[in-house]
Formats: sequence, C-alpha cells, structure tokens
Amino acid sequence: MSTAVEPSENDLIAGCIRGDLKSQKALYKKYYGFSMTICMRYADSREEAAEILNDGFMKVFTNISTYQADKVFKGWLRTIMVHTAIDNYRKQSKHYHGLDLVYAENELSYEDIMDTISAEEIMAMVQQLPPAYRLVFNLHVVEGYSHPEIAEQLNISEGASKSNLFKARMKLQKMISLTDRNTSTRYAK
Repeated sequence: MSTAVEPSENDLIAGCIRGDLKSQKALYKKYYGFSMTICMRYADSREEAAEILNDGFMKVFTNISTYQADKVFKGWLRTIMVHTAIDNYRKQSKHYHGLDLVYAENELSYEDIMDTISAEEIMAMVQQLPPAYRLVFNLHVVEGYSHPEIAEQLNISEGASKSNLFKARMKLQKMISLTDRNTSTRYAK
C-alpha cells in the first residue's frame, strides 16, 4: 500500500505558473483557512468573506508568475487578500450611506477588561463595526499599516483614517464595557 506524497509549496507554485488546475486546487485548499481568516476580518458576513477570498485567489493565480521565490509565500498571499478586501470595500462603499458620526458618550477606562473577553468575542465585536471603521481598524491594528499608508490605499485623508480608528476604538470599548457589565451581572446572581 503506497501513500501519495503531498507536493511541496514550491511544486504547487510551479504548477500554478504552468496553469495546472490540480496545483491551483491544491494551493487553494492548502491556504483556504489562512486566507479566510484574513478575509473574515474585513467582511460583513461569511458570504462576503468567501467572495473576497475567491477574488483574491483569482488574483493569486493570475499574478503568480510575479511571486518571488525568495519571499515567504504566505506574506505575498496575505498582501493580496488584504488588497482584495480593500478593493471590495471601495466597490461596496457606494452602498454605505455615510459614516456614523456619533462619538462615544464617555471614555471608558477599564484596563483589565481584556482579560475577561476571548479573542473570538473581540473578533465578533470588530465584525459589528461599520465597514469604514472596521477596515481602518484592521489595517492599522492587525496588519500594521500607518495612517499615511491607509489614507493612500483608501483614497481618504490621513485625518479621516485617524478619526475612523478613534471611532472604531470607542465603539469597541463601549461593546466591551457592555459585555463586561452583562458578564458581571450574570455572575452576581
């Protein structure tokens, strides 16, 4: 009984460059979870994330010949997925009817509150942010882009990027505070 040897990442990339559908399918399958995690951070729903992911992989397969083998493939793939999410936001932004201009009622000062919330709960809260806030928050906090870089990518001012990040943080603090109050109430009973 012989077991099939899984092709290496380099073999899959070489196959994709040649246009081999099996290699494309294997590469997609290998990096689906990694890519979906990135796309979910920028999408309103799993369906939208899947659309971003599929658009991203189309870009991967179309441009794979530009991939430089001396670079980490996951980094190259991540960049494409993030840029595809940005493109999706730009495409969808005409459907968003303005930004939420309401500031948080007061600044919260809970330093230890993050210890009581799981990463999944935080990601769920980020998903609830308005699209513009969520996009800037993810680009700055998760991906590490600077405000000038975000402004250039989204064709907004640096001030708008900073404002959206501030508002995202205020909304998240408010959500976290409400979660903490609900948790405290549950345990106090």
